[in-house]
Formats: sequence, C-alpha cells, structure tokens
Amino acid sequence: MKNTFGLFFKKIIFLSVLTASSAWAAFPDKPVTLVVPFAPGGSNDIVARQLAKQLTAQWGQPVIIENKPGAGTAIGAAYVAKQRNDGYTLLVASSTFTMAPAVNPKLPFDPVKDFTPIAMIGEVPLALAAKPNAPGKDAKEYFEYLKRTPNLNYGATGVGSIQHFAGVMLSQALGNNMAAVQYKGGGPAMTDTMGGHIEFSIGSMTQVLPQFRNGTLRGIAVTSTERSDAAPNLPTFQEAGIKGYEIQQWWGLLGPANVDPKIQDFINASVNKALKSEDLIQFLATDGGKTKPMSVADFTQLVHGGLKRWAAVAKQTGISAQ
Repeated sequence: MKNTFGLFFKKIIFLSVLTASSAWAAFPDKPVTLVVPFAPGGSNDIVARQLAKQLTAQWGQPVIIENKPGAGTAIGAAYVAKQRNDGYTLLVASSTFTMAPAVNPKLPFDPVKDFTPIAMIGEVPLALAAKPNAPGKDAKEYFEYLKRTPNLNYGATGVGSIQHFAGVMLSQALGNNMAAVQYKGGGPAMTDTMGGHIEFSIGSMTQVLPQFRNGTLRGIAVTSTERSDAAPNLPTFQEAGIKGYEIQQWWGLLGPANVDPKIQDFINASVNKALKSEDLIQFLATDGGKTKPMSVADFTQLVHGGLKRWAAVAKQTGISAQ
C-alpha cells in the first residue's frame, strides 16, 4: 500500500514538473502585452513599439502595446503587478520606475517585491526643450533668464518622474523655485511647450529631436556629461554653467513578481537579440539613444541600485509628492 501511494505521489510530482516545463518551453503561444505607463507619443511608447516589432518577428506571436498612463506611471505599474506572472504581461519601465518610490511612499505596489526585472533595452540623454520663441542667444543666456525670472513653470510626466527630478535638480542649481506642471506623458507636455503654455520640458532625445529639427521646439542643452552625436550643436548642461548636472533615461522590461527564471532568461535573450538588430540600433542612434544588452542579474542590479540612488537624491533636493 505504501509503495502504491509512493508511486502515485511521484507521478503527481513528475507530471507537475513536466507541465511547468512544457509551459515555459512553449512560451509564447499567445499574444504578449507590453504595458506602457505613459500616453502615446512619449519615449517609452516610441521605444516599446519598435521593440514590439522585433519580438513579434522573433516569436511569431503578436506583441501588443497597451498604454495605461497616469499617476506618474503608478497606474500602469500597479496593473502589471497584479497580472499573472507567466510572462505574457510586461511593463515597459524607465528611470521613472526607480524615482517615483523616492517621493511617494504610498504607491500601490512595492517596486522590489512586486516585480521581476527581466531585460534592459537602452538609454538616452535628456534635453531641455524650450518654447520656440524662448529668450537668449545660447544655453548660458537661457539659463540666466530662468535664474532671474520668477513664476516660471515646466512640464513633467508625474510626480517623481525623470522629468520632475530633472526640473527640480535644475531649479535647485539655479536657485529659482520653478513649478512643475504634471502631464500623463511626454507627448502632451511637449505639445504645451510648443504652444507656449509652459516655459520648457525636459524630455528624452528620442522624443524631442524631431521637434528640434523641424523648429517646433528649441533645443537648449543635453543632460549627459558629453554632447550627443545626434545633436552635436547642443551643449551639455555642465558646459552651459550648471555644474555637476547629469541625468539619463533608460528603458527596460519588468514582469510581475516571481516570473519563472526560464521565462525570464528566454525573454532576456530575445530582447538582447533584438537589440543587436541594425534596425533598432539605427532607430535609437538617430535620436541620440543606444541599445544596451544586459543580463537579468545586471539589470536587476541597475533597478535596485537606482531605487537607492534616487531616494538619496530626493532627500538631498527636498523633492516630494507634496
């Protein structure tokens, strides 16, 4: 009798392992959704759509973009955190994912416990985009204008977003308390900057370069420590007199907590393969970005390290959700 029960339970365990193995081996056997926590038109959305094309071709399954903007990316992130951890719903995260928790301790998720970092996509500097008729003949004069002019405002994409941090860091460097106007995505913020409703926005090069080229926005400076090959005429913030200023945008994929390691590795390998495609490399390079293949472990370290870094910056600058 004992042997019979022993064999029965061994079969149950074997079948469970076989079923789990078959599930990941068949991945993906249905459409995969990439959730973008911003409105269409921002850099996350643009990059996600390019990556989706590559993954669709690799997997033979549709990779769908679903925009869930609002609350500084919290709506989209919270949605993904509650989905099944089978790899079919992924968050297109950015630097903002590591920044928002630093200013909002009441987020509806835990950025460490509720997510699985899976794959890095790439990175790009930000650039300050001013309204077309902005004053000053160069970046130094424009920053002097910002420094001496009261009651200025700028566009950000939610409290604790990278644009918000970038604006607060600039305000502190200039000694002028400029007000952030929060939008649901970089696209709407740039539209209001073009219309002169706000003074400027700081957005990724991927998003703002087309507007710089067609003259609907005026490029002032880039946030990296070196000039961008995509816009070599734009000085860095540091060259324009903002000492020590540096911030860059990254994008990556995260799943809900406890995604099967084999699915993590499969998605990571697929993304890294996509990042080596000339189409994606050239797409990002055209607008100042670059692909950055990374292992699951290295990307996890980047995300968790970023959470600590921006918590320290928030404390130093006094940025908060209030």
